Amino acid sequence: MNSLLLRVLLALGIGVNVAFLIINLRPERPHIGRRHKMKILLRADPQRAEWVKQHELDEFGAANDVDFEVTNAPDFDAVLARLTAERDHPTGLDLAAIDDEIADDLQLGGLVRPIQELLPPDELAGVLEEDLPEAITRSRRPDGKLWYLPRRAEIDIAAYVRPAVEDAYLHWEQDRPAIQAALAAANGVGLPKGYALERSPDAWDSYDLFVAAWYWAHHPAPWAAPGSTSPAPRVAFRTGPNSDAMSDLLSLFYRHGFSDADVGKADVPPVVDALQWLALFQRHHLLIPQCESTQGIDEDTVNEVFRKRALAWAPLDQEDSLWLHGGARRGAPSGMPGPADLGWAVLPAGASLELRSGVPARMGRTFSFQEMQLWAIPVHAPTPSRAVELARFLGQRSIQRRETEAQGLLPIRADLRRDYPILFRLDWMQRILDASYRQVELGSGDIPDEIMTKHLDDFYTRLRSQVVRERPSGAPLTFEAVRAAVQEASHGR
Repeated sequence: MNSLLLRVLLALGIGVNVAFLIINLRPERPHIGRRHKMKILLRADPQRAEWVKQHELDEFGAANDVDFEVTNAPDFDAVLARLTAERDHPTGLDLAAIDDEIADDLQLGGLVRPIQELLPPDELAGVLEEDLPEAITRSRRPDGKLWYLPRRAEIDIAAYVRPAVEDAYLHWEQDRPAIQAALAAANGVGLPKGYALERSPDAWDSYDLFVAAWYWAHHPAPWAAPGSTSPAPRVAFRTGPNSDAMSDLLSLFYRHGFSDADVGKADVPPVVDALQWLALFQRHHLLIPQCESTQGIDEDTVNEVFRKRALAWAPLDQEDSLWLHGGARRGAPSGMPGPADLGWAVLPAGASLELRSGVPARMGRTFSFQEMQLWAIPVHAPTPSRAVELARFLGQRSIQRRETEAQGLLPIRADLRRDYPILFRLDWMQRILDASYRQVELGSGDIPDEIMTKHLDDFYTRLRSQVVRERPSGAPLTFEAVRAAVQEASHGR
């Protein structure tokens, strides 16, 4: 009997030792269970995707016995193509990052399933309470259901070099006669009555940006990088046949008073006002040369020029602003030399070149398109409930705060919107978020669906090219002349 008991105890001891051996082989998972696999689709470059995997997905995996396979897509058009293929030939994709521009296509094409049907009522109430109202609105579809879960937001704001703005503010008056003459050729008057350059770019309108751009283009830039301080254009917009340029052009229309009801129109004052200003900038070469080329300039090129400290002002989103400054996390690549000189503001309000009684005939507002990124469940996801659990995990407060600091997102949680001045201790990061949330509040919106469905992006891109770049160099730039050019360019489209 004693011998049998000893053998039993010995076997138990061996079993315990084997269990401890297995645990020590995987100390991050001190329990024994079957591992699961999940496939995730991200729109990110390999470096950013690897960061998400290491600092977010692996945390969920360690707690839930999940191993992740992450696939990258270069843009959201590629995400749409991948989800279309997944509908027709499922490969086990569980969760995908999308943006609101393709959300309707995904729903109408039967590529995804509504998240609301996978959420218990109490969790659905939690989502509606946690996230900002505009994020919830973009996550719903016309049927009223919550088809997606909010992930992050992006919105273009103005990035600028503070010493450059200070230089222009202090010394622009020496160029007043030349600026007056350039504007008078377009509006017959010149500057508005009693004009003075605003000190803060947050208060700028179209005239302020033109005045600052003129000064920078005609004077040395002691604030620029060594070797690039000679007089040169220091302002950049995205131009040419690319989606970044389309966003810049459309948002400029909206800053001049364009509305969703005007979509598809060309011969309306906001479009003519915006193109008149662009033509004036080009006439006097106030944008960097790449902006005036046939192929134009995209987001990445603007970022590269800015990073060399050769720009004074350009529109950037939060992710690009963090890249320009240099990240907060350990090992993050360095940004522009002297990043403490960077500032951020809302985009300038539109003001017509045409004056009446010494003031702009038409005043617009600041405006920028806000992109919302969402989590979607593919229609054939093998473990949809676990995918929803993962999306909810990635939307929690600590994860969004971590990703904001490391990747430059704009948080969509209501508590982070409320508490960001306390939670984000770095001054420059607070200034990015300050400008971003002001832009959301003062003027923001979604790009109308008709722009893409009716190929109006191509129409407005051609319109800009014909009115701004292709007209003879000596063509008049009055409102009437630009309007006639718009009518001619859009005739018979």
